[in-house]
Amino acid sequence: MQPDILARLIDTGGIQTWGSRDLVLKPNEAVTIIADGKIQDTLSETVLKSYTGGWGRWLGSRIGLGSTDHKLLFTMTGPFDLLFLIDGQLGDGSHARGMAALRLQFNREDCAKLLNVFANGPRLLDRGFFVRLYERELEERVIRPLLAEYADGRKLHGREFQDAFEMSCRAEMRGSFGLAGLTLLKAYCTVNQTDVERLAAYQHQAQLAQDSRQVDADASLAQLERARAATLARIEMENDIAQAQARGKAGRKLEHELKNLRKHEASLHAEREHAQGMADVRVGEQEAELQSAMAAFTVVQQKKQERLRMQAKLNGERQEQTDGMQREMMQMAAEKAVLTPEVMLEFLKQQTKQKEADK
Repeated sequence: MQPDILARLIDTGGIQTWGSRDLVLKPNEAVTIIADGKIQDTLSETVLKSYTGGWGRWLGSRIGLGSTDHKLLFTMTGPFDLLFLIDGQLGDGSHARGMAALRLQFNREDCAKLLNVFANGPRLLDRGFFVRLYERELEERVIRPLLAEYADGRKLHGREFQDAFEMSCRAEMRGSFGLAGLTLLKAYCTVNQTDVERLAAYQHQAQLAQDSRQVDADASLAQLERARAATLARIEMENDIAQAQARGKAGRKLEHELKNLRKHEASLHAEREHAQGMADVRVGEQEAELQSAMAAFTVVQQKKQERLRMQAKLNGERQEQTDGMQREMMQMAAEKAVLTPEVMLEFLKQQTKQKEADK
């Protein structure tokens, strides 16, 4: 069977060939034999010699020998994944989207339980069939209640949420999976970044910019304090020199110290001007980055809403065109007297594929 096909029910009476055929079962395949409404056996990793078709089997059915109703149920017993869409609201009202992956497996002993599904379903079951079968129940019993318990979107990426999701799947979906003979091996999900997380990132950037401005302000105040102390020392030295000169006692030592103080004051002034310029540049860059990030976030949200509205409109128009075309085709089939169950089934399959493509 193809990888996407998980189970198939075949009526061996519909296989009409002159030569009999052998059935080879691989390690990940199992066949359940149903004869006259009774389950005979479930086999795997074996070869069924001359089990379908052939002149002898056809002749036996004609003269009343053998079983009149003989069916084979083929099942893939290897693990497979089903993907479900996550779309719900958190406890604080914010939106969350993502994908949930459930790894399932058919046990050989439980393959016969698939007859419960075939009783009201098609003769061929693929991954898409089981996704449609369980998606509504998974959303209402697991996804929505679990998301409502979390008010912070950042917690959806933690181990606690993953463990809670898997436990909820095992507890709430056990009965439904058991009716089809399915066993849940693993369940996990991936959630996209929420609006709350984006807002928290922007707030963190704003806080960093504010802290940087505070550090620059403290450094500027310290430089001003040092410059004030140097200026006061220079004024005091000049006053001492003036008094000494007036008394005729000015010395070289005081003049040399005055020159050094003036040089130190000029150096501090240059450092203060340079630090102030660098601080202004950093603050301007951070404010520009923050404004650009907030503007980009607003534009992304507007584009997202516009894209969702356009997608909904296009999906509606495409669905109306598809429904009109299918009604015309079914009317033509009815007029030509070829509106058989197979044709109706094909129309339904095409409509299902179109709806899946529009999601």
